[in-house]
Amino acid sequence: MFDESQGFLRVGSGSLSTINSLLTSPAMTLFPRTAAFVTAGLIAISVPLVTTTACAQTPDQLQPMTLSRLEQILESEVSNVEGDNGQWRFSVGGRSVVILADASNDRMRVFSPVVPVEELTRQQVQAMLAANFHTALDARYAVTEGAVVAVYLHPLGTLQADNFRSALRQVVSLAETFGTSYSSNELNFGLRQRQQPSDLEQI
Repeated sequence: MFDESQGFLRVGSGSLSTINSLLTSPAMTLFPRTAAFVTAGLIAISVPLVTTTACAQTPDQLQPMTLSRLEQILESEVSNVEGDNGQWRFSVGGRSVVILADASNDRMRVFSPVVPVEELTRQQVQAMLAANFHTALDARYAVTEGAVVAVYLHPLGTLQADNFRSALRQVVSLAETFGTSYSSNELNFGLRQRQQPSDLEQI
């Protein structure tokens, strides 16, 4: 039957019987019994086939993220990386950026300190909250240990390389634009561009 609240055709064992009886009724002489079973079978299998095709992924996308892969990607993007084993730090234009990854808990975060909490004004707090909804994209403003930070959080295992590269740029941009546009619009603040990997100029 058609579920109006969900907007799709719900097909179960009872529904298949109903479809079969409708198609083979005397009033529907254009559908012989064999055609009815074929039609019902096609309805039953069509949704899984479409779903399987839509969810197809490339081998690279199926590869889980590890600490070693994360470090390789980070070093391909940034020239001054320090640390190892899930704890890394680098600087962009004098701004510190930290990556913490924990394989056992399947978590990863990228963050950059922005300003001490005690220096915040009411207007800045309201602007940060609004930015988290409108302009911060995948990164967010947050507070930890007495400091405002720009942060990106994601499960480690399902993190994709492009998502991580985007996270680095978003966090840096969100920290840099605090007090102005409050935006993680992925401006290049010294991170290497994919088209220009040798360009290390920092703003």
